[in-house]
Amino acid sequence: MRPRKRLTYALGPLLTLFLAACTGSQEPPLPALVAAGGQDQVRFYRAQDLQGGGVNPVATWSTPGLQDLAYSNAFQRLYLLFPDRVEAYDTTGFTADAAPQGTPSLASLPADCTGGYLRLGQNQLLAHCPAAGRAFLLALSDLSALQEADLTGLPPGNGVRLALFPQGTLDLLAYISQQALGYRPALNPTGTPSLETPLDPLPSQGPFDLQADRNQGRLLGLAATATEVRLYVLEGNALTSRKVLGDFPQPSRLALDPVGGGVAYGPGFQVLFPKDSGPQQPFKTYTAGLVGQDGYLYLVQGTGLEVYDLVPSPPLRVQSLALGFSPQSLAFIPVE
Repeated sequence: MRPRKRLTYALGPLLTLFLAACTGSQEPPLPALVAAGGQDQVRFYRAQDLQGGGVNPVATWSTPGLQDLAYSNAFQRLYLLFPDRVEAYDTTGFTADAAPQGTPSLASLPADCTGGYLRLGQNQLLAHCPAAGRAFLLALSDLSALQEADLTGLPPGNGVRLALFPQGTLDLLAYISQQALGYRPALNPTGTPSLETPLDPLPSQGPFDLQADRNQGRLLGLAATATEVRLYVLEGNALTSRKVLGDFPQPSRLALDPVGGGVAYGPGFQVLFPKDSGPQQPFKTYTAGLVGQDGYLYLVQGTGLEVYDLVPSPPLRVQSLALGFSPQSLAFIPVE
């Protein structure tokens, strides 16, 4: 337990909640598992173990062909993407000591999704299969009613990154290419509400990633010019961009949590909000990242995992761990 957080015990429950919301830290620590997926398996670690230096998983699932994973806190389900299907696992039985695999809901995909990824909306799950040039929508509640998103007018393959952008009760299809950042109805490219804004400056590398910051009602995308990685932010009708991650443009990604904050990572990392840290660890290359609701940042470099406390600025590294395998995706799962 870190001494600067012990003081909250004496402050009363309302003030404690206020401080937790402001700092992203919680006292007592939030019980949670970190799911790490890669190399045909998912390993589940106690978040507190990782913060304290422990690397023994509480459970390991065999998942041959795993491409990506995502967790919905609202629906308490863990979603796994495979080349031919999506599986959803109920996590209500998870504890700090166990992650029973159970029997998943399953939806077959009518395209090869090797190299694909998942994005969560408020009611729907998006599976983008760049190699096939297709994307599919499924209900988060039970994976029912599979629909194909209409990608008419968007670049093929890895020339576009997709996400789901909530507006009202809708999950709009958001996209970033080397030309534009925008959104539109997923099944109707000419429908409303929609907005498309040209990127400035135009990138020549990527796009690398696109995420929706639901709390702020904005879209964050990453791409690069010949000399720098740039963060593009679409908020309302206004598009802004700025350099991030130092002077070595490489593929980069975003990790966002409405409580914990937002981070760009790849060639090093940089906390974007709630307080910009500036570039950190610029000579390291990170391939997976997670911002937890507990206010910690988890970053994968090869078979290693670094854990940072995001409360200080710049963030404080609390652990550097050897996992013994190379996760490609991470998820934070609160448990009882």
